[in-house]
Parts: sequence; structure tokens; C-alpha cells
Amino acid sequence: MSSCRSLCCGDISQSAVLFLCQGTLAMLDWQNGSMGRSGEALLLDTAHVLFTLSSQIKEPTLEMFLSRILASWTNSAIQVLESSSPSLTDSLNGNSSIVGRLLEYVYTHWEHPLDALRHQTKIMFKNLLQMHRLTVEGADFVPDPFFVELTESLLRLEWHIKGKYTCLGCLVECIGVEHILAIDKTIPSQILEVMGDQSLVPYASDLLETMFRNHKSHLKSQTAESSWIDQWHETWVSPLLFILCEGNLDQKSYVIDYYLPKLLSYSPESLQYMVKILQTSIDAKTGQEQSFPSLGSCNSRGALGALMACLRIARAHGHLQSATDTWENLVSDARIKQGLIHQHCQVRIDTLGLLCESNRSTEIVSMEEMQWIQFFITYNLNSQSPGVRQQICSLLKKLFCRIQESSQVLYKLEQSKSKREPENELTKQHPSVSLQQYKNFMSSICNSLFEALFPGSSYSTRFSALTILGSIAEVFHVPEGRIYTVYQLSHDIDVDRFQTLMECFTSTFEDVKILAFDLLMKLSKTAVHFQDSEKLQGLFQAALELSTSTKPYDCVTASYLLNFLIWQDALPSSLSAYLTQQVACDNGDRPAAVVERNTLMVIKCLMENLEEEVSQAENSLLQAAAAFPMYGRVHCITGALQKLSLNSLQLVSEWRPVVEKLLLMSYRLSTVVSPVIQSSSPEGLIPMDTDSESASRLQMILNEIQPRDTNDYFNQAKILKEHDSFDMKDLNASVVNIDTSTEIKGKEVKTCDVTAQMVLVCCWRSMKEVALLLGMLCQLLPMQPVPESSDGLLTVEQVKEIGDYFKQHLLQSRHRGAFELAYTGFVKLTEVLNRCPNVSLQKLPEQWLWSVLEEIKCSDPSSKLCATRRSAGIPFYIQALLASEPKKGRMDLLKITMKELISLAGPTDDIQSTVPQVHALNILRALFRDTRLGENIIPYVADGAKAAILGFTSPVWAVRNSSTLLFSALITRIFGVKRAKDEHSKTNRMTGREFFSRFPELYPFLLKQLETVANAKRIGWGKMNSRMQLFLIKFFPFLNLVFPCHPSWSTVVATTPCPFLYFL
Repeated sequence: MSSCRSLCCGDISQSAVLFLCQGTLAMLDWQNGSMGRSGEALLLDTAHVLFTLSSQIKEPTLEMFLSRILASWTNSAIQVLESSSPSLTDSLNGNSSIVGRLLEYVYTHWEHPLDALRHQTKIMFKNLLQMHRLTVEGADFVPDPFFVELTESLLRLEWHIKGKYTCLGCLVECIGVEHILAIDKTIPSQILEVMGDQSLVPYASDLLETMFRNHKSHLKSQTAESSWIDQWHETWVSPLLFILCEGNLDQKSYVIDYYLPKLLSYSPESLQYMVKILQTSIDAKTGQEQSFPSLGSCNSRGALGALMACLRIARAHGHLQSATDTWENLVSDARIKQGLIHQHCQVRIDTLGLLCESNRSTEIVSMEEMQWIQFFITYNLNSQSPGVRQQICSLLKKLFCRIQESSQVLYKLEQSKSKREPENELTKQHPSVSLQQYKNFMSSICNSLFEALFPGSSYSTRFSALTILGSIAEVFHVPEGRIYTVYQLSHDIDVDRFQTLMECFTSTFEDVKILAFDLLMKLSKTAVHFQDSEKLQGLFQAALELSTSTKPYDCVTASYLLNFLIWQDALPSSLSAYLTQQVACDNGDRPAAVVERNTLMVIKCLMENLEEEVSQAENSLLQAAAAFPMYGRVHCITGALQKLSLNSLQLVSEWRPVVEKLLLMSYRLSTVVSPVIQSSSPEGLIPMDTDSESASRLQMILNEIQPRDTNDYFNQAKILKEHDSFDMKDLNASVVNIDTSTEIKGKEVKTCDVTAQMVLVCCWRSMKEVALLLGMLCQLLPMQPVPESSDGLLTVEQVKEIGDYFKQHLLQSRHRGAFELAYTGFVKLTEVLNRCPNVSLQKLPEQWLWSVLEEIKCSDPSSKLCATRRSAGIPFYIQALLASEPKKGRMDLLKITMKELISLAGPTDDIQSTVPQVHALNILRALFRDTRLGENIIPYVADGAKAAILGFTSPVWAVRNSSTLLFSALITRIFGVKRAKDEHSKTNRMTGREFFSRFPELYPFLLKQLETVANAKRIGWGKMNSRMQLFLIKFFPFLNLVFPCHPSWSTVVATTPCPFLYFL
């Protein structure tokens, strides 16, 4: 023990001391008083060492270990106290300094971003309560001043503090809920009031469950009669019914989803009480109106909505054994229909849920239920709310699963030919009758759904109908080994309905296209109606024409149409007119081989067309943008490859040259459109003329708009050249003359006006599709393990070329639509590289990162990095490299990069360092906003805030602008995303103690900045120079940073606000 004490007091690292404390607590025997007096002294010394470390350690991993060790310390303290150690009673009771320090740690960390650390604070608080109980054992600990003061102080806190719920739950388990209700009987209502905030709902519902369980046990133990249940209902059920009837929409939804199931599961007998109260309320309202019960309003559920919600939850959890008996005894048929067409959407959903949900998947669906479902579908397919549509489709799928599962039971009963009456819980009629009712019901549902898919039907109607049809096809499929199914959707699909599904491809909403395609794939993939080669040829020709349409959504239609045609066996004979070289195939190929062969043929056809169009675009980009934008072809190629299993290809030898040609074609296409995307102002400057000089004018303008926002952007003024000084002879010599009367693809070119928007859309969409294609190829295509290997389709050199492509376009593109999508493809590449067994490929991200950091730091005027547009794609490039770094490692790349960026982002008087500073600030902003970096970025928040605040005083506007954006990102990272319109929202706040404990470096920094501002203000604004006036600007970020911080209800001397108040 003396060795442990000397080691703790020695000059060793924090982590060593921390784990030494852990070993002390874990390996020594603290039970039965075996450690003696010296062991007790060691226990207290260990606590003081841990408290010292808690103010020094800020790395998330070590913070997590520290919280666990502190929780372990409280367990050891309990063991010592249980061994009847009187010497520690004064040192470990609730009023001792050690317990006070532990409580401060709990209050500081009970809302920490790490969930595991918050869990440790709960364990600590629970153990602290037990420690105090052990110190006062033998006395009446309930009216103990420590418990009373602790309870009152917790109740005084605002309900938006999540740690309050956890600590109150521990107190309830320790002293009982009756003592808390004695202080304030409205606590259940107060907790239910805050359940409109989704972030607080889990904490509030758990606390309510702990409280009503404890209260019921206490009342049952105190009262022998059954009268206690009325008091319990009055305390816990009555506030719930008030919220269900009168609360706001979010509040009701969360109470139904989180609190009501827990209450009914613990007290099923309370359902009768709820139904009685709600029925009385509905009847009273009906009597006042003296007419048929009102359908309510779209803003109020009323008692009917509360009744349906309670019955739905009760049935879903098995508290209602028979649906028919429930409706006969609890709710009438008229109220069921009233609920199905109620003006409030959630009442309709709850009523539908009552019909569809059951705790038994084999429960028979009655004829009344099927009639009500048919009635519901008639009026609710066109819901405009996505959430309502999703719930309707989900509930109906549950109903179809019940029908399918119960039909198997009925089929077995029918097959057994039993003469005895079936059990009441299964069915009250012969199984064959129920099976026929099922079949008729499903056919009727499908008829209604296909009738809703008429031409011109709304998006919501099509979405609902297709989703429900997809669920039917999924649930009622016939897998191998199953002999019987009650219904098959394919039996009700004729030529007209097949054509109806095909017409859904023409919808402008991609969700509808996806649903229609998936439904066709769930049906017979090889459609009998589409085995005519002439018909397939017409569809294929239509798909090719759509793929070059100037309307962007047409190429999406073409992609889904081609993916459907790929599954047709007769497709090869339809493609003979489009391919110069056929793909060898075997008539005995399996379906997977047929799909692979067809996919290869379609991609070859698309590539031949794309190659011709790229050649034309190299001569006239204006003509390409107006007549045949190329991005559609690339989109169709990507869509075809995504539907194919690229890891199990059989025609590897034929795919390898196709992939190589596809990569070269992508690079050519990118080269054609990159001058527009990489220009300083890609949003315009394209002439509308289409005469013979169009190509010359385009090249002239592309030369004029070459990037000017490079590293010397802030260092020297720019003087535009006069038009007369432009050498037209040199330009004409370098531009190939184009005869606009030439034929493209065998057709005469019609003159048309080309707008700047058409050219820009063509260029950035082409760049987007190329980036997505390359990213998909890297992610899905197998890579060659060694050069010249027969396995794999991508070589190491090809992967490096793709990486260089992404690097060039991310660092040089100016159009946000282009580099954002290039970022998506580049992320896929970096994720593959980090998992790649090839060492040379594994090191590529690190090499690329150092290269771009050196280019940023050097501030070379010849650099092509974009210094405006928030550094364009540079932050995305670095973000992709760092976010894909394996999280289980030490994150060395992130640490080194953050150190470099924070150094560059600091203030400097060197004019050559202005552009690197702007780049660093913009990159830091992107990294702090990236959720994938998680808690690994938190240790750099304080330094980032310093750089942002100091950047406010820069004389360069670009630095001040980037600092403002960085500061905004930091506020969001520290206090969370602002979800409320209220400027004083309590959900985006924390105490001053918690703020400065997480970021202690900011306390002296902010104090110094405030002191500087206060001293400058004394001089007077008129007597200040411009430099001093800029210093006053720092007062704005200071206020924004400390404004969300509110006073703590217990004070920490190290972070007292008094110095700030003095300067204010």
C-alpha cells in the first residue's frame, strides 16, 4: 500500500496514475474490513487522486476510463462501509467533502455526449445514496436532511435537464416515491407535460415507470383493501387521459408510444377504468350536440382518439383476447367507422392499428375486420403526409402477415377433416369458408389498388397503392417447400395491369419508379407479355432516346426501363441491330448468367453510343448540351451495374476490357466538361448563338473564365484585359473548325438556342454521374490481388488513377453540385482503400492528405486551389480522407491534421499566410460539422473556438467570413442542433460549470478577450483606430458562446462567473 501511495504521488503520466488507481481498486480485497486502517486511508487518497485527474484529463477515452474507475471506487467504498468501519462514517456520509466532490462530478457529466459515461454517472449517484444509507443505518433515514435537501434541489431543476430524470429515479428506488409526491403531488403531470420533446421522452417515460411501480407496491403494502387502486388511478392514469384528450400532437404521440404500453403492461386492469372514463366523455359530448357523434377536427383527437389509442395498445400487447368480444363490450361498430374516417390522421391510424395489430400472428381476421379495412382503403390512399402513408402501409402489411399465417392454420384444420367444432379462439366457422373469405378479400384489395393507379393519379395515391401491392407480393409469395398459399398476386395480374405498372416508370417521382420496378421484380421476372422481340426492341429504343433527353428525370426512367428489360430472355435478339459485336451465350444458361449476359450487352450498347457523343462533344459542347447530354448514358450504365452481383461474374474475360474502356470513357467525358465546372464562374457566360462560330466563342469564353481565385487572390489586384488585346488568330488556330451542317447520328442537326443553364446542367450532371460511377466501381468490382491475375476486374494502377481523378476534380472544381457528388464517390474509394490488404493502396489516403496539406501551407501563387467559394471542394477532400480512417485505431491522421489546421488558422501578420488561413478555417468548419468523426473531434473544439474568435479581428474580409462560419459550426457542435424556433430554447443550453469543465482552456481565454474589449471600450469609440475597433468585434462571439450557458445550482470555485461579470 505504501508503494501504491508513493507511485500515485510520483512524477508519472496521467494514464499511468489512472490505471494504477484502477488496479488498486480491482485487485485489493475491500470486503470484511481486511484492509484495516491503512487500507481505508489508501481508499481516501485514491479518491483525491481521481478528483485531481478529473480536472486534467480531456481525452474521450481516458475520460471514459476515469468515470468507470470512479464508479468502481464507490463500489469499494460500499464494501468497506458494509464491513462496519466506523472510522469512515464521517468521511463518506452525504455531507462529507468526498461525497460533495462526487456529486459535482455527477452534475457535470450527467449530460455528457458519451452515453457510456452518462451510464457511469448513474451508477455513481446510486452508490452515493447507498453509501449515505449505510452511514445512517439504524436511524430513520427517510427524513434525513441529506435526502430531503437532495430531493428538493433536484425538483427545483428545470425538466429539460436529462440527468434530473436519472437521479430522481435512483432516489425513488432509495427512499420511495411517496416522499417525493409529498413534496409536490403534480410531479406526474409535470413529467407528462415535457413529453412533447422527443429527446426527453425516453428519460421521462422510464422515470414515470419507476415511480408508478414503486407507488403501487407502497399502496398495496399499506392498504389491505382494494380502495388503494382508485388513489393510484387518480395519481397516474387521470393525468394520462387528460394528455390523450387535450395535449398537443407530439405530446400525445410520444405518450402513446412510450408511456401507455408500460402502464398497461404493469396494470392491465386499468384498461377498464380508461375505457369507462373515455366512453363517458364521448357520450357526454354526443348528448350536448344531440346528433350523430361529431367527426372531430384535424387538430384535435378528443376522447374518441384517446379511446382508440388505448384499445390499440391493449390489443397489440395481448390485453384483449378476442377482437369481436372487445368491440361488442367496449366500442360499437359506429365508432369504429367513425374512427376510420376521422378528420385527425392519428385517430385513423390508431383505429386501423386496432384492426390490424395483434399479439398473436395466427389470430383469425374476422369478416367485420376485412369489411372495415376495405372501407378504410377507399378513403385513405391519398394521404398527403409521408408519415401517415408509412404507418398505413406498415399496418396493412401486419394484417397481410396475419392473414398468411392464420391461413396456414386454417389449411391444416381443413386438411385434417376434423368433425369436431374448431376451438373458439381460432374460428367460429368452417376453415374453408374463412379461406375463401381471405381470397375474396385480397382480390378486392388488389382491384381497389390497381384502380387507384389510373393515369394522372397523384403521387401520394400511387406511392400508397404501389407500396401496399409490394407488401402483398412479398407476404404471399410461394417459396420452395410450401405447397399452399391463400393468395398469389400474379394470378390477378393481366396484360393491362402489367402495362399499368410499366406506365409508372414515366412518373416524375423516383420513389414511384422504384416501387413499380421492385413490384415487377417480385412478380414473374421474365414477363410472358414481353417475350416478343419486336416489342422489346421498341422499348429498348425508347429507353435509348430517354437516356439522351434534356430533361434530367427522363434518364432515370430509361435506367429503370433498361433494368427491367435486362431480365427478359428475348432481349439479345432485340439488340442485334444496336451492337457491332455480339456476346457469346449458351442457351442453357441459368437465370443469373442470362442477366449478366444481357447486362453486358446493354452496357456495350450504351458505351458505343456514349463514345460517339463524347467525340461530338469534344468538337461542340454547346451542341451536346442542346441535343444529346451525355450524363443520361452514364446514369444508365451505373444503374445496370448496381443491379448486378459484381463479385460473382462468370464472363470475367469479357468484362475486363469493358471496364477498362468504361474508365477511359469516363476520363474523356470529364475532360470535356471540366473547363466549365472548374471555371471561376461556372453559372453563366455561355453565349446563346448556335452559328458556325459557336465552338470558337465557347473556347474564347472558357479561356476568359479560367480560375482567377487561386492563392494570389488576396495579394494583388486584377486588371481585366481589353477585348482588343485578345489574339483571335492564335485562338482560331487552336480551335477546329466545325461545320454545323454535318450530320450527328445520321440526322440533320436543327439549330436551337443554348442557354447558360443548359450547358451548366449538362456539365455538372455529367461530372456527377462520372463520380458516382467511379465510386461504385471501386466499391463493388473485385480487385486483382496481384498484377496479371485472372481474378478481379480492377488493377492497382486503375485504382490509383481513379484516386488521382477524384483528387484533381475535388481540389479544382468550383461548382458545388459537382464536387459534392465527387465527394460521395471519393468516400467510397477511401473506404475501400482502408480495408484493402494491399499495403501500397492502404497508404494512398495518407499520402494524398500530406500532399494537399503541403500545397495549402506553401501558398504558391501557381497553385490551382480555390480560395473563394468556402474553399470549394478542398474541405470535402480532407473530410473524406479523415472520416474514412478506421475508428478503432489511434486516429493518427486526424490528430496530426487538426494540429496543422489549427496552427494555420491562427492569426498572422504575414500577407502570404492569408489564403492558407482561409483554407484552414473552412476545412475546420467541415470537420466540426461531420458527425462521423463523433467524439474524436471534441478535444479540438476549444482550439477551434480560439481560432474562430481571433479571426473576427482580421483585416481581411475572407478571414472574418470564414471565422464566422467556423464559429457557427462550433456553436452547433457544442450545444447541439437547434430544433426549436424559440431563441431561448432550453434544449440547447448547459450550465456554466458543465461548459467550462468540458472546455477548460476557454475560461482564461474568454476572460482575457473580455478584458481586452472592456479596456478598449474605456478609450471611447471615436478615439480608437480601426485595429482597436476590430477588437470590439470579439464581444459578439463571446456573447454567442456564453449566452446558452446558464448558472449552476451548485457553484464550482474554479469556474465562477464573477470575473466575467466584473468586466461586463
